[in-house]
Amino acid sequence: MLPQPQIWLCPTDRPLIPGYQALLSSEEMARGERYQRPQDKQRFLTMRLALRILLARQLDCLPQQLQFTYGPQGKPELVDRERRSPWFNVAHSGNYGLIGLSTEGEIGVDLQIMLPKPHYLKLAKRFFAPQEVQQLESLEGEKRTKLFYQLWTAKEAFLKATGKGISGGLNQVIPDENLAKYQYLPDSGDTNHWRLSSQPLLADQGSNDNYWMAIAWCTNEVNQVESNYLPNIQPFQWPRNLDSLP
Repeated sequence: MLPQPQIWLCPTDRPLIPGYQALLSSEEMARGERYQRPQDKQRFLTMRLALRILLARQLDCLPQQLQFTYGPQGKPELVDRERRSPWFNVAHSGNYGLIGLSTEGEIGVDLQIMLPKPHYLKLAKRFFAPQEVQQLESLEGEKRTKLFYQLWTAKEAFLKATGKGISGGLNQVIPDENLAKYQYLPDSGDTNHWRLSSQPLLADQGSNDNYWMAIAWCTNEVNQVESNYLPNIQPFQWPRNLDSLP
C-alpha cells in the first residue's frame, strides 16, 4: 500500500484561539496586519496557526518554536529541516483551507471554489495543453466548469509541491483521465513516483458551496495505481486553550 499523506480541512471564518498572538512570529503578525480586508487577515492567521499547531504535534515541540524560510516562489519550509520533519503545503479558497503533510516526500495541495465564469476557455487556451482545451470545448455548462477545476487543481497541486508555482508550466503538467496520476510532467519529471488525488469537498465535510481539491505527493514507491485514491480528510479543530498545546 502506498504511504498516505495527512490532509486537514480548516474552516477559515471561525474565531481564533484566544491568545493566538503568542504562537506567531513578529513577521507573521506584521504580514497579517498588511491585509486590507478583515476576511483575508482572518484566513492568513487561521492557516498559519493551524499549520504551526499540526507541525508542532508531529515534531513534539511548541508551535512558536518553529521557524520558517521561503523559497523563490514563496513556498514556506522549516528552517534546519530534520529527517523526521514532514513535508507540508497549504491552500485556501472561499471559507476553507487545506493543509497537507507527508513523511515520504514533497506534497502540494490546491483548493478552489467552483464558480461558473465565461472565460474558462480563454484561460485554458493560455495555460492548458491542446488536448485538454479540446476536452473542454466538447463540454458545456456544469460539465465544463467541473473539468476545468479538476485539471487546474491537479496541475497547481504538483507545481506547488515542487515550489515552482504556476510559472513552472501549467500546460506541461498533464494528469491522466482518471485523475489518479500524471501522464507528463515538466523537465522530464518521473511520473512513476508521483501520486494524485482529485475530489470534491462534500457537504458532509461542512461545505454548502461547490469546491474541488487536489493533492499531489511524491513517494518512494513506484505508482502502479490506476484508480483515484482518496485520502482521509480530517477536520482541524482548535485546542481549547494555549495550555492544552504540546
